[in-house]
Parts: sequence; C-alpha cells; structure tokens
Amino acid sequence: MVIYMGVIGRFPVVDLHEDVSGYFFYHGGGSPLGDFTEDVVGREADLPKYRRGIVRVVFASIFPGVETFRPAESRVLERLYGRWLPAVGYRVPQSVLWEHVSVYYKLSETYGIGLVEGFSDFEKCLMSDSVCFILHLEGAEALDEPYDLVLLRKLGLRSLGLTWNYTNKYGSGCIAKKDIGLTAEGEELVRLANKLGIVVDVAHASKRTALEAIEVSRKPVIVSHANVRKLVDRSRNLDDEILEALHRKRGVVGISAIGPLISSRAKPTLEELIQHFIYVYETFGSDLLAIGTDFLGLLGLPAPEGFESIDRVQVLLQALADRGLSDIDIAKIAYENISRVLRETVD
Repeated sequence: MVIYMGVIGRFPVVDLHEDVSGYFFYHGGGSPLGDFTEDVVGREADLPKYRRGIVRVVFASIFPGVETFRPAESRVLERLYGRWLPAVGYRVPQSVLWEHVSVYYKLSETYGIGLVEGFSDFEKCLMSDSVCFILHLEGAEALDEPYDLVLLRKLGLRSLGLTWNYTNKYGSGCIAKKDIGLTAEGEELVRLANKLGIVVDVAHASKRTALEAIEVSRKPVIVSHANVRKLVDRSRNLDDEILEALHRKRGVVGISAIGPLISSRAKPTLEELIQHFIYVYETFGSDLLAIGTDFLGLLGLPAPEGFESIDRVQVLLQALADRGLSDIDIAKIAYENISRVLRETVD
C-alpha cells in the first residue's frame, strides 16, 4: 500500500501513542484546556493539529492508573524521567478503564472520529481526510484474567501494552527491582492477543519481559513509544538486543517525543530526536521505525524544541529527508511499517 505523493508534507502519518483520554482525565495533563476542535496554543494535539500534520490514525491510549502520593515511588520515577512525578496506583483499574472507553466513544460520536476495528478501517482512514483512533490499553493491570481481553476486543480494543513501568501479574515493568520477565499468565495473554487480532506492545516493559514477549508472539510486536538506550541510558529506552529482536520478528518501534528519553539536557532539540531515528536506521534499517510521540501524556516533561506538537510532524519528516533518508524510507516511518504490522495482526 503506497499512497504518498513523493513530496515532503504529503505523507499521511500514524502516531503509535497519544494519551487523548488522559487529557480529559488529568485536567489537561500539563497542557492548556480547550475543546478538542479548537487549535489551542501550547496543547500538543487536537483536531486542527492532526489535520495540519496530516495525521490520519492515532493509537489512542487507555491508562487505567490514577495518580496518588507515594514518595518512594515518585523518587523512582524521578530517576527514570529526570523530573518529580506523582506515583501511580491501580486501586480501581476496571472502573477507570471503562470511563476511558466511554470518553473515546463520546469523542467519536461528537467529532466524527473513526474507531479502527479492522485493517480495512485503517486503510480507509489513511486514504481519507479524517482522523481515526485505534484503542490501546497501556498496561494490563485492569485485566483480572487474560480472558478479559475477549470482552475488551468487543468494545473495540486493538492494541495492548503489557505493563506501564511497574510489575504486574503478566510481566515485569522497566523499573522492576527484580526482572522476572513474562509470567505464565503473560504468555497466555500474548497468545490470546495474537488469536484475537490485537497488537502486543512492550513499551514500558523490562528487558526480559520484552524479549520473552517478542519470542512468544506469533505476530509482530511493537514498542509504541520509546527511544534508544545507546544514546540515553534510561530503563525506558531500548538496547540493541531488544531492537534486534524486534527487527528479527518484523516489529516496529515508535520513537517518542519524551524529552528525558531523548537527551540528558533539560530541553532536547529536534536534532537530538533525529539522532535516535538515525541510529536505528543506520543499525537496523528503516523497516523498524515509526513515530510514537506520547503527546498529551508527557505530564509536563519537555518535548523537543521544534517538535512540541503533532502538527510539526511533517517538519520531523523533512528533517529526516535532510539527513538523507529517501521518500521510501520516510513513507515507511510515517505509516507503512505500522501498516504492515496491522495487516499481519488485526482482522
């Protein structure tokens, strides 16, 4: 499926991770408030910005945690992200999940945002002028048992993150004190996701969990939003062993706009973000790359200067072209690589 025009600024884009419902849950999540049809200055994403950036499909995250006060955990998160953040609890994750799903359906009905349930839906979105969401669960804490995934699929879920930083019954998160990897229930969950046509995402997972999930899965696995550990040594980033495993199984990694994962400086630059793309490109090729910003979920963490909002995504693609990537490479990053994963995974 090749639909780009061969001119920078004409590539449809898929963003592998945005916390759209989280924007409403967390009082803007650090961004200014406003109706989603308004082009709010300083807000990372909204409908006008999607249209300017030619963003056709967004993996719309459901984060079932709630912010709370646990000072020891906040210190761990501060080491991970370079800035103090509230801790996260999962006291009522099923109820929180239900409300997130409700938000997405209301956004769809109010603003005409499509909800992707099959690959044909995805293709239509790419070729249209509309914006569509793929519902994604960020962390499996809300699943009492793997079979709950059957029910969530009926509600439209098509992408599943196994963990969010912490360890749960399915696997270890990236800040785990002891990396136990993928549990027996985690293996069952991955296999069931494959059977149901739900993409498996190992962003936020520990190294062992990520590698074991990639190995167990019969379908390509994604890392929806992360960066390169060779460039910034934080446990949320991916080392070459994980990148190689993803590449070998035809998965993709969405390079994020999360400042502390891009650079050790207080405010990263677009050039520093580009270095993460270039490292993966030069080491593994363009088939592994995608975009996964984490916009609307940065919670005050800095995005790169020059790429502070999703309408600037075509600027990012132009910067990649300026570094020598071809139109074919850029089309893969913008939409083709994740299209391949969805074609092989989602019914």
